[in-house]
Amino acid sequence: MRLTLLDGFRGFFLLFMMIAHTTGQFWSIPGFYNHHALGFVEDAQGFVFISGFVVGLVYTKLMDKRGAAGMRTGVLRRIRTIYTYQAAMILGFAGAAVGLAAWGMTPGVLGQYLDAPFAFTLASLGLVTGSMHLGILALYIWMMLLTPLALVAFARGHARWVFGLSVAAWLLAQTGWPDAAQRPIEAGLASAGAPINIGIYFNVFGWQAIYFFALWLGFLFARDRFDPAWMRTPRARLAFWAALGGVVAFALFDRALNLGWLPDDMRRLAYDRLDRGNMDAIYLANFALDLYVVGWLLNAAPQSGNRVLAAVSRGIEWIFTRRPLVFLGQHSLQVFTAHVVMIYLIMWGMQDRSAGPVVGNLAVLASLMPLYAVAWIHARSVAARKARHTPQPQRDGPALPVAGAATAGR
Repeated sequence: MRLTLLDGFRGFFLLFMMIAHTTGQFWSIPGFYNHHALGFVEDAQGFVFISGFVVGLVYTKLMDKRGAAGMRTGVLRRIRTIYTYQAAMILGFAGAAVGLAAWGMTPGVLGQYLDAPFAFTLASLGLVTGSMHLGILALYIWMMLLTPLALVAFARGHARWVFGLSVAAWLLAQTGWPDAAQRPIEAGLASAGAPINIGIYFNVFGWQAIYFFALWLGFLFARDRFDPAWMRTPRARLAFWAALGGVVAFALFDRALNLGWLPDDMRRLAYDRLDRGNMDAIYLANFALDLYVVGWLLNAAPQSGNRVLAAVSRGIEWIFTRRPLVFLGQHSLQVFTAHVVMIYLIMWGMQDRSAGPVVGNLAVLASLMPLYAVAWIHARSVAARKARHTPQPQRDGPALPVAGAATAGR
């Protein structure tokens, strides 16, 4: 049930990534009226958290079974798989940009690949830059490279050092120094005839805080060291109500900013300070509150004696264990890749065009179908590969005559 629920959440995040990223091209009801409008937590935060948790769960068990060396080998193999998909998209987009330009067509979203084709493609393959929506896999790879060190540190009882370094890295991101360090590099590249940007939007120093906390939780669950009993204490219940109040406050603040309920000067000041790319304090605090509320509802609400909260808990579990969401989550890498390719196709096809609300809503719903098609194709390929490597039972051959049977009738 645990992995099924995690896959369901991951599928949900993938589904709404697709919906959110089509919003710029199509107006749609699900694109504007969803959880994105109720605070500062979006699908990327949840996707990174679930990924970190699953990595901690899976590779801690592998470490316990095969040792630290076996765990490192497993992590590196997973990195190789993820990088293969990332590199395939980069090379595919670069080739498409050159091909479109050769045919005299506007490359649109692929334009970055033409400004400095070799430098931008090479830097993208080096995971230090990337075109739109390619940052999250690069972020994931950078964090996974540090995963073996973190898991060994957790196993040796040095979690506090991991958290200390994680907090220090997050604080460094908030200073803006990592961003400032990119400017002289970009200036040097521009002077050398390669005017490309450096950075993957998701500041690794900031976003790693979510990943490594989730990695630690996955480590604890893998070793059965997470005891949810503390969540059923009166103090934890009080903390739930406080966290729920914080979630509502963030949702109201988000609505006040976007609907113009606040003075213009205050809204401009807030927008200037909000920085999702660096995972600033508002985004991190809102995510922590959401995580605690959902965690408490799933673990403590059924035994809380409150029928409403228990019903909400059952509702969350029911929704996120539905097969359509779980199926997407089980093939997350392939589905995420398909979503990026689809978004690029939509952005390229819709440049200098617009669609009405009816067409927009239908287009957004239709854009979800290829995600399921890709998940189905991958599921079939995995099943076929397993079948090829599974030894088939030996069938009985033709009966051989028993000695003397041929002469028995003589």
